[in-house]
Amino acid sequence: MRRLPSLNALRAFEAAARHQHFARAAAELNVTHGAVSHQIRALEDSLGTALFRRSGNRITLTPEAQRLLPVLTESFDRIAEITGSLGQDDSADHITIACAPALAAKWLVPEMADLTERHPGLTIDIAPRQDLTWLEPGRRPTEDIGDIIIAYGRPDPAAPGFLALPDNAFFPVCSPRLTHGPRAVKRPQDLLRHPLLHDDDGTGWRRWLAEAGVVSPHDLRNMRLGNASLTLDAAADGLGIALGDTILAEADLAAGRLVAPFSTRVAAPGAYFLLRPALSRDSSTRDTVANWLADRLRARLT
Repeated sequence: MRRLPSLNALRAFEAAARHQHFARAAAELNVTHGAVSHQIRALEDSLGTALFRRSGNRITLTPEAQRLLPVLTESFDRIAEITGSLGQDDSADHITIACAPALAAKWLVPEMADLTERHPGLTIDIAPRQDLTWLEPGRRPTEDIGDIIIAYGRPDPAAPGFLALPDNAFFPVCSPRLTHGPRAVKRPQDLLRHPLLHDDDGTGWRRWLAEAGVVSPHDLRNMRLGNASLTLDAAADGLGIALGDTILAEADLAAGRLVAPFSTRVAAPGAYFLLRPALSRDSSTRDTVANWLADRLRARLT
């Protein structure tokens, strides 16, 4: 048999530890400050250890509390998610995420392991689409392309279910092999010894070279590939130098397939953002997933 402390006491502790404030926890739980204090004292007595250090109105978590908090938060989140979905249509557990192919390959698919672990009953469809770069101000989806849409460009804050993300920046990346040898990339001018890889009309490279003080020759060597994922893969294979950003290039940088030889960064012309179009069915699970994806993207961008 499981021997568990009082669930009310655990809820009071989790709320107080998450807010690091007893009064805010009381407001969330719709009880009095004294009730929260009483539940936490009872929990500390049952566990035989202090969970908070108190100094006037300030509280800090003890090491024991720091171990307990994430387990409780995740458990309560899972309980709320499952109980909230009981009795709902099965379609509520089927979510389509539409995004650019490069973002799907370089970021979204690697995130799926964590997402499916958090939502084991959820069916995810990833819908790669090339038309999710929206640089025309005010553009909105014109068709049902997904329950969650991750687009790039100049977002319309009034679009349905808009979730903003921090601005992005781009910078040169290349294979580690190109940082040594007779044509080693040591200075920004050295980039001109290699093909410059891109998936736009070359505007990104012109902006970065200008920022770095490099004069671009008329016969600049370049190669245009179909999308950012192909461009980064070609750079990792040593075909030339690409422009990466903190979302698309991070996994290859962390794995050592790519390196960033210079610290100069140029602001991207647009930003990533999420949309959650109106649905005819319950969207609580969809909104939970969308917020989780937005938090993961924000963590990469900040």
